[in-house]
Amino acid sequence: MEGVRLDLCLLADIRAGDVAAPCHAAAAEAAAAAGYRVGVLPVAPGSIAAVPFRLDEGFSRLFASGRACRLAPGAAVDCTLVLAFDARLFAAGPLPGLRIGATRRLVTVERPAALASLPRTDLERLAEAARLALGGPPVWAPTNPVARDALTFAVPDWPLTPEDWLPVAPPLAEAGPRATHRGRPAIGAARIARVRPGAALPRGAAPLPLWRLRLPPDGERPSWPPPAPVEIWPDDRISLADFLPLVDLLANADEAADDPCPVEALLALRAGTVPYLPDGCRSTFGAAALYGAPGDVARRALDLQAEEGLALDLRAAGVEALAGRFSSEAFLARLAPLVGPPRPAPFAPAVLARPPARVLFLSTNGVGMGHLTRQLAVARRLPGRLEPVFLSHSQAVDVARSFGFPAEHLPYHAASGEARAHWNAGLAETLGAAIAFWQPVGLVFDGNVPFAGLMAALEEAPELARIWIRRGLWGAGRDPEALERGAAFDLILEPGEPAAALDDGPTAVRRGETRGVAPVRLLDGAEIPGRAEACAALGLDRAAVNVLIAPGSGNNFATGGLAARAVAALAGRRGIGVAVARWMISHEAPELPAGVVALTGFPFARHLAAFDFALAAAGYNSFVEHLERALPTLWTPNEHAEQDRQIVRARWAERQGLGLTLRLGEEMRLGTALDRMLDPAERAALRAAGASTAEALAARNGAVEAAEAIAALCGTAIARGR
Repeated sequence: MEGVRLDLCLLADIRAGDVAAPCHAAAAEAAAAAGYRVGVLPVAPGSIAAVPFRLDEGFSRLFASGRACRLAPGAAVDCTLVLAFDARLFAAGPLPGLRIGATRRLVTVERPAALASLPRTDLERLAEAARLALGGPPVWAPTNPVARDALTFAVPDWPLTPEDWLPVAPPLAEAGPRATHRGRPAIGAARIARVRPGAALPRGAAPLPLWRLRLPPDGERPSWPPPAPVEIWPDDRISLADFLPLVDLLANADEAADDPCPVEALLALRAGTVPYLPDGCRSTFGAAALYGAPGDVARRALDLQAEEGLALDLRAAGVEALAGRFSSEAFLARLAPLVGPPRPAPFAPAVLARPPARVLFLSTNGVGMGHLTRQLAVARRLPGRLEPVFLSHSQAVDVARSFGFPAEHLPYHAASGEARAHWNAGLAETLGAAIAFWQPVGLVFDGNVPFAGLMAALEEAPELARIWIRRGLWGAGRDPEALERGAAFDLILEPGEPAAALDDGPTAVRRGETRGVAPVRLLDGAEIPGRAEACAALGLDRAAVNVLIAPGSGNNFATGGLAARAVAALAGRRGIGVAVARWMISHEAPELPAGVVALTGFPFARHLAAFDFALAAAGYNSFVEHLERALPTLWTPNEHAEQDRQIVRARWAERQGLGLTLRLGEEMRLGTALDRMLDPAERAALRAAGASTAEALAARNGAVEAAEAIAALCGTAIARGR
């Protein structure tokens, strides 16, 4: 097969949510360090629980260093050995788009219960999916004695490796100091990933030992008063490396049949902490751990404290296990007979390893351009190997073409008057045709409601990576059915919201299912001209006090009267320049008085340096852009029931001293508010108060983070059954 030539091709779930990913990354690192040409093909199987898509740190370091090549599903691979970490990669059926030619093929079995519990027909389907993906029938490699027993029980006719392929213990960076003496023993409970069920205090826990629990900030906590002294350590405040030395014994919440070799136990050995495991793990960890039922952990902790020799022996056995059966040297010793010695040769060009692909961006109509603008911000920061294609219900879809992207307008049912059910059926058909034509690897949706037609189209394209960009500040009770549809997406990105602390809407309690990024901006600072250039482009006097009036498109909220009053109050006054923003999708464009500039085109943010203050709606994009420029703003929130809660943003900004708020219906306060904004001292105070916020926003653009996450997911084989 002509393509990327490798010694070793690894198929692995490289998401941080896969608890075994650190072990797999350590194995890949060992092979690369030994001189083997290593490629990694990421797989995201629905059978493995994961946090919102984020790469494991070990794999991130490996790819960044260039020691291993990251492969895309469409790459043609020619290798000596293809090794698939975890049989569950194939549980959902064949992986799409793989072209692997290998001399030898291995699949590890790491979760015995997950495999042995399947009926024989499902096991055969799994084996066939592995055969199709890997280019031939594999040999099955149990990673521990419990997994070997499960394989011989369930499928005694499958070929097995003669030895167990024990995991490589991952490194534990920046471990904190270990206390040499404690008044009473400390028992710890901690997880490497939040998707794993946490360990709880056993009923009837002895009162003497101290329990230290490392939990998510919103995780389930023991009720008060607990049966034993408890300390709760938030996992966003202390790393696992710093937590493990604080405990003498690390309790485990898994059954041996589910996970005979928990990665937390391996990390405990790295930290010199003794793991406490179910008896079924004894064949894997030997003398390096204590064993017993959950209810006995307190007694064993007391024994460990009382018998100094026992603690020393256990820690010595742990060091021996890390240097022996869990070491990279042991992994390489198993690898060498299958691959042979490393053969130095350059990697094939990256174009072969990561062929070009397309990503389909779908945005809803909206009354403004927020959804489309956010998608443009992300799309223009995707790596060059990913070509964005736009489909939008927004009539402003031409702006995507102005950025050089293919774009097509899809009429919205409200615009055409078509019945919703018929429109959704048509949408499903149209999206299906677009997917068939463009052959994208992923679809990025930005909108409040993933339409039924979209969901139907996704059902017919299980190989597509699915991303939902879902901003917060929803109103109470908004679209509960839409939120439930989030389960169908592989990644939900939540753009950073400066006013997030005041968000008490339905998305705020669901942040655990999202990956948050910094506030998203279309333009970077270097793309925004300075005051002189911006004023010249608009025909404004740079020496005047220039005011931007941008109260929104007015398509669902009557802002025209407020804008007209503001124009009447400011136009024609000496030393004051006025510009009125006109949205591309606005239904009306009223006549402006002489001397008042019509701000048209896209995006408005390109001209913000021309203005001394603004009167503006508190939509997401405008809010972030004005804060990033520390532009004093009189916020006029759109409070239509279908909108995000712009009033929350406006109130937050006013409380922070970053602007003023004027609600529709408060026109009598307009004169006073404008007088305040025309006061140089007032504006200077607003700018000074906004300086730190502006600096923080300028430092990080969430569009970059979102693009990186989307690119990572779209470079992953999605294992999802129909």
